[in-house]
Amino acid sequence: MCKDAAGKIQLSGQRGFALVITLWVMAVLGVMAASFFYETLCEIKVESWSRQDRRAYNLARGGIHRAAGIIREHARDPVHSVTDKWFSGDSFYKDMKFGPGYYSIVRPGIEDNAENSAGVKSKKSGKDEVNYGLVDEESRLNINVATMDQLQGFPDVSNVLAANIILYRTKKHSKSSSRAPQSVAMAKGLVDGPIRNIDELLQVKGMTREILYGEPGGEGGIAPHLTCFSSGKVNINTAGKEVLHAVGFSTQQVQALLAYRLSGWKGFATVDAALSVLGAASQNSHIAPLLGVQSKNFSMTCLVGFSPGKPVERIRARVSVGKDQLRFTRWESESLPRI
Repeated sequence: MCKDAAGKIQLSGQRGFALVITLWVMAVLGVMAASFFYETLCEIKVESWSRQDRRAYNLARGGIHRAAGIIREHARDPVHSVTDKWFSGDSFYKDMKFGPGYYSIVRPGIEDNAENSAGVKSKKSGKDEVNYGLVDEESRLNINVATMDQLQGFPDVSNVLAANIILYRTKKHSKSSSRAPQSVAMAKGLVDGPIRNIDELLQVKGMTREILYGEPGGEGGIAPHLTCFSSGKVNINTAGKEVLHAVGFSTQQVQALLAYRLSGWKGFATVDAALSVLGAASQNSHIAPLLGVQSKNFSMTCLVGFSPGKPVERIRARVSVGKDQLRFTRWESESLPRI
């Protein structure tokens, strides 16, 4: 009987051990199955995001080309003015339905002038505001052809700092023997060097981030009024008051010009007409060559999403209008964080 009892105990122990092993094997298989299932779900999600990214990029590309088509349509207009309906506004550029998504063409805020990805909202009066439309590069002063007097027309730019900017530009131009003279570039309608990024001005002796971009979290700075890519001339019909001051107009003349814009004015047909109306005929000899009434270079930022107001893709582009063609001189795409 003892032998039988010992045998039964041994058999029972073997069965218990086998059961434990079985449970462990089942647990391991369960973990492996769960891991495989989770990896499969992740791969499906990543693939879904990848497909969505491709669709979003194609939509953003389509939005950019639509805006470029509007520019091409009006490129030969004798006058380009900020009051032109195609230049800005919700009807052309805000939450435009396109295929399965929506695109908007927005004007970057001050943050973007630092060439970063801080967004497109500018803070004014404590509110977030988004402006829709194109950015006219001719409304800004081209740092590659700006004179000392023009640079000193901006707040906080002393004669010493202006001289250092000119010196920096001259040295950089001399190092690039392949670059055409500025007069030739202006004749072709695109001055794009030697300075090719506003951020480069931080390398100039005496330049600070506050002078260039303003105080953190606030407005100001000269960067929003400068460009590295334009015809070299300032469009008197689109330039803001800061640029008009820098070009050489007095406070009274600038106020008069801004009053014309508020009255629904369509823009001056010629530079001479503008100078005559503004009482600046005596300044003609040194101001007129710096001005124009048309624009040849535009920048745009396209935001795309599959729901209005929820962008997932951004493309920044710039176009230059030639005699018989329109070509892109900048193209940068970026996927945005999904919230």
